[in-house]
Amino acid sequence: MRSLPLTLILVALLLVGVDCKRRRRSSGQTHLPASTIFAGDPNAAPQFARGFYQIEQNAWRWTGKQFAVDLAPPLHADRRGAQLVMKLAVPDGVIQKLTSVELSGAIQGYKLEPQTFTKPGQYTYTRDVPADKLESPVVEIDFALDHTFPPTGTDVRELGIIVNQVGLVAK
Repeated sequence: MRSLPLTLILVALLLVGVDCKRRRRSSGQTHLPASTIFAGDPNAAPQFARGFYQIEQNAWRWTGKQFAVDLAPPLHADRRGAQLVMKLAVPDGVIQKLTSVELSGAIQGYKLEPQTFTKPGQYTYTRDVPADKLESPVVEIDFALDHTFPPTGTDVRELGIIVNQVGLVAK
């Protein structure tokens, strides 16, 4: 008879101990990199490595002239390669002021073909990435624009394009 209450108490203590360990482990965990990141996701902020401004309208970020992301290659990309896919927008004001904007990218010294935008609108920048550039658990992808919109008035930012999403997609 005595052993049943004692067993229940021990089981309860064990469950509380497991729950405490789970909480400690999850609160101390570092962010695991994703293959695709969304500009409006605050949890993805560490992967927007440099050259991005804060989230706007919970959906997108302006870039500066040079910017970079850290992405985890998708499964088997180290054998098959992958596609880099960036969903972006070129605002009307940028084209009116600059006439055109050229976006170029590079991954581990491998230059991706640039794309020139001469009209405002929504675009998808898609480029193949060779398998030998995707052998690390996380790869940095560098981007550059040939022109940016200069700071105006109280906005001291150098504005390039608007990015909604960047990812490496399996082939």
